[in-house]
Amino acid sequence: MANYAESEIMGYAQQIIKNMIGAQTKIKGIEWSGGRFYNEVSRVNTTDGDFILKIERDKIFFSTRKEQTENDVYGNELCQKAGIPCANILAYDFTKNDIGVKYVFMEHIINDMGDAPLWGRVENFDEVTKVEIKRQFITAFEKQARITSRHFGSLSPSGILGRHETYDGYHHSTLNLLINDSIELGLFTDEELDIVKKAAAKPLIYSKKYIPTFQTGDQGWHNAMWGNTDGGADKLYMIDFGNSIYGLPYDVEYVCRNYGIDGIYEDDADIPDVTDADENLNEVLIASFNGMFHMIWTAAQQLMVDDTHGDWHARIEAIKRYFPNSHDRLCKFMP
Repeated sequence: MANYAESEIMGYAQQIIKNMIGAQTKIKGIEWSGGRFYNEVSRVNTTDGDFILKIERDKIFFSTRKEQTENDVYGNELCQKAGIPCANILAYDFTKNDIGVKYVFMEHIINDMGDAPLWGRVENFDEVTKVEIKRQFITAFEKQARITSRHFGSLSPSGILGRHETYDGYHHSTLNLLINDSIELGLFTDEELDIVKKAAAKPLIYSKKYIPTFQTGDQGWHNAMWGNTDGGADKLYMIDFGNSIYGLPYDVEYVCRNYGIDGIYEDDADIPDVTDADENLNEVLIASFNGMFHMIWTAAQQLMVDDTHGDWHARIEAIKRYFPNSHDRLCKFMP
């Protein structure tokens, strides 16, 4: 779903390059490089090499996934400080004051896959390289799991998720954002909405003390690339920190092991269950927050069927059609 026309992206790229490198650098071409729901990602081919330009969409389906640009910049910085390879960010803007959009402009990771991440491609490498890719992924994961904070929530000091001393505070703040999104999208009847609000107001009951831990919110082979940025030896780069938060420490491992990391762990029985952390907390998280989030996510996915921008209000109507009023669906995500 293209948010910006190629001519617009060309104009943005020209402004960035002129400000950062100089007018002597010329753009030879713009090529779509990824992104769909939150960002438009393009490879910018210039007379001084290739770069990646990521432009945040002007409309994002739910509030918890806004501030992609801020998260990308802060998450990239945190990972680099932890020794995790990431492409260097060369320019960015959170305010839209620079060129009129929120963007990140960064190094291009050189690889033989046409800018493609490792999703579905790890098995294409020889055995020695596959072992090394997986080793580096686990190392990056272990380093990431050691990035901690004093608060749960946003990486940015002024982030929409807020900063909370307890996970309970973060959980309720985030769930309320999702409820507001569901109201805008018209997903519930008044009766259903009342049930959801009452359930969301319930306090979380858990016994363990958790340390807020950095997590990308979308870790997997789809956000990892094998290549280099300087013509040197290939290595594993982590990309896309737009959904990053400080959350529960076990979520890092659980998500990492259960989504998109096929082939790293030989025995699925070794994958820890969320209940290993806290049974009461697990029940609330899976029943309410995760369920509601995925309901809105699934609705959004149904609208991403082509590369046309479309109209925001038309999307809302499409979501209403996809989720007709039904009390039965409440049991999918509410305790």
